[in-house]
Amino acid sequence: MRAVLLFLLWSLPALAQGEGSYLLGRILSLDPGRGVALVRVGGEEWEALLPADGGGFRPGQGVVLYREGERVYVTEPDRIPLLLFLLGLFALFAALLGRGKGVRGLLGTFLSLLVVVYFVVPRVAAGGNPLLIAFLGSLGVLFLTIYLVHGVNRKTTAALVGTLLSVAFVLLLALFFTRSLAFTGLASEEAMLLRQWGGVDLVSLFLAGVVVGALGALTDVTVTQAAVVQALAHANPRLGLLELYRRGMEVGYDHIGSLVNTLVLAYAAGSLPLFLLLTKDPTPLRFLLNTEPFAAELVSMVLGSLGLLLAVPLTTLVAAWAFRGGRGGPPEAHPHPH
Repeated sequence: MRAVLLFLLWSLPALAQGEGSYLLGRILSLDPGRGVALVRVGGEEWEALLPADGGGFRPGQGVVLYREGERVYVTEPDRIPLLLFLLGLFALFAALLGRGKGVRGLLGTFLSLLVVVYFVVPRVAAGGNPLLIAFLGSLGVLFLTIYLVHGVNRKTTAALVGTLLSVAFVLLLALFFTRSLAFTGLASEEAMLLRQWGGVDLVSLFLAGVVVGALGALTDVTVTQAAVVQALAHANPRLGLLELYRRGMEVGYDHIGSLVNTLVLAYAAGSLPLFLLLTKDPTPLRFLLNTEPFAAELVSMVLGSLGLLLAVPLTTLVAAWAFRGGRGGPPEAHPHPH
């Protein structure tokens, strides 16, 4: 998601000024000695310049071309057909294995992407505060994903409130540590490009990424935790607020143990290039970790995991209050729409 946002932000000015155009073509033959390829575009055959290293292209391969004036460049393989096939395969398995909820989950994901593309990106590109815009966009994403997939009832409302409380707390901590650690937001090459463009608050953009990055895992754990409390309240309607909270947290402790590990590994996987620098850079480890790229990744990892830690007890408490004394009825009393 962050890559899509940054690419769109970076490409908007060039597209607005009409600097060249993109085309689709297919390679007919290669001439590595001259560094050109013969490509078919529509019904015409053109010569296009290859990258300096040849790019690893092959005859018959679909490619993306960039035309600037009289020159045409081979830029990338055309990956969209295979990506669409992969997405179709995912949608098929989601529908077959998840049935109604799987289909609603796909629809919620699609609508969430629309929120990002048509609400978040244009407003950030226009110079709006990325932090405020991302928070409002996240609110829309939460409503779409939680209510659309799981229905509108006490369980989903408790999950939504627990998620929002966790996000708000993580946001406050992110603001404090970002200022205390004197982050500039220039922790990546993409941020450097955005700085050259100007008009974007890079520190707020970093904070927005911390918040949005943890949303998916947060909604998963909060809905599950609210469902646990609902089942406990239905099994024994005499349970009060504190007893429901205590019993719900017995399951919540297992969630905390597994999900923190999951999120840390997810962040670590995205930071593998930085970790590789640890073995290549002659800078002492203590000073290398002090640099903003490493410190920013560590802050993102810890705050995202902290959001998960907080989401479990907060959601359990909200759900225990909502279902105390058997309120809300059994889980079957709120069938999801199909």
